[in-house]
This record gives sequence, C-alpha cells and structure tokens, in this order.
Amino acid sequence: MDAAYPNIVNVMKTKIMLIKYLIIALVAFVLGTFFPNPAAKRKVQTETVNWAIKIGFGVPRFEYSNNKEFISSLNNCINYLNFNIPRRQRVNTELIIAQAIVESNYGTSRFAREGHNLFGIRVWSKEGMLPHKQPDTIEWRVRVFKNKCESVKYYIEILNTKQVYAEFRKARDMSFNRDPIRMARALDSFSTNKEYEKHVIEVINKLRNGTK
Repeated sequence: MDAAYPNIVNVMKTKIMLIKYLIIALVAFVLGTFFPNPAAKRKVQTETVNWAIKIGFGVPRFEYSNNKEFISSLNNCINYLNFNIPRRQRVNTELIIAQAIVESNYGTSRFAREGHNLFGIRVWSKEGMLPHKQPDTIEWRVRVFKNKCESVKYYIEILNTKQVYAEFRKARDMSFNRDPIRMARALDSFSTNKEYEKHVIEVINKLRNGTK
C-alpha cells in the first residue's frame, strides 16, 4: 500500500467534514434571516439539527493522548453543542476548557476515564462512582455519562438552570460572555475548594500564554 494513502484518506475526511460544517452554517444563517419568529425558529432549528445528525454531523469523537489533543477534542465538542444552544445560554469556551482541566487534569482523572465526567459533577443518589477514601454510606456519587461530550452538555445545563449559579449568569450577561475571568470569580459554589476560582483563572491565563 502506498505510504501516502492514509494521509490522503485523512485529507478527504477533513474536506467532507468541512463541507458538512459549511452546509449547516448556511442553514443556520437562513434560519436567522427568514424565521424571525422565535417559536418558528426553534422548530426549524430542531429539524435542522436532526437532519444534520442524519448526514453524519453527530457527537464528535473525543480522543486524546496528550494535553493538546484533549483541548482540541473539547473544542470540537463545544462547537458541536453550541449549534443547538441559544447564544445567550452558551458558556465561554475558555472557561469550559479551564474548568475541565482543573477538574479532570486534562481528562486523565479516574472520573474522566471511567465515568466520562470532566467536571466532577455529583449525583445525589448511589447510582454513580464512589470516590476513593469515601465510605459507601455517603448519599452521593460522581455522575457517570455515556460520553465526555454529554458531560459538557450537562455542565452547561446546570450553569444555565441552577439557582446557585445565578451570579455566574449575571456575570456572563454583563460581559456578553466574553470575560471568562469575571465569570470564573462567580463560580465559588462549583467546588468546596476555597481556592477554586483562583485555580481556574490561573489555567485561563496559562492557556492564553500558550502554556498547556
């Protein structure tokens, strides 16, 4: 077999995926232009998402063997999810990546590897993963997800719906979702670690400086 064949296949796959993105982007533009009514827009958007899935625009693969690949896979997941999330409910990409790094150590934690949980999200029942050094009598577990992108989706959902994150949503609105550091300072309820916001902000700054 020609040694260049795998590279040709990869190039073709990339071109096909790019064409799919362009088609979906065009449809999204048409939706915003010709369906100003919110209810009609949501209906057509749902139909468009279902159509996109049928042509292969499904949950992206979340594969990685190093920090750079983890960030790249997470970016792909975020872009995929944002297609079906109203703009005002989206969470800043830098913030998502920074929190995932802090919570899962670039996807290498036990909860990330075995439970696809990138954010240490708990479930208040005994259906989940029991943390090490915790007695099995505790009333909570770490939630298990079908895939890592599903954990990102749920993380975005709780930030948008739980009352405890009302200050985060206020910070997001005031900064037009453009200031992850400001939003990170409003996440004191996300962790019991009093230095949590500081750690998240440090990661944001490191990523901006090209340190991964």
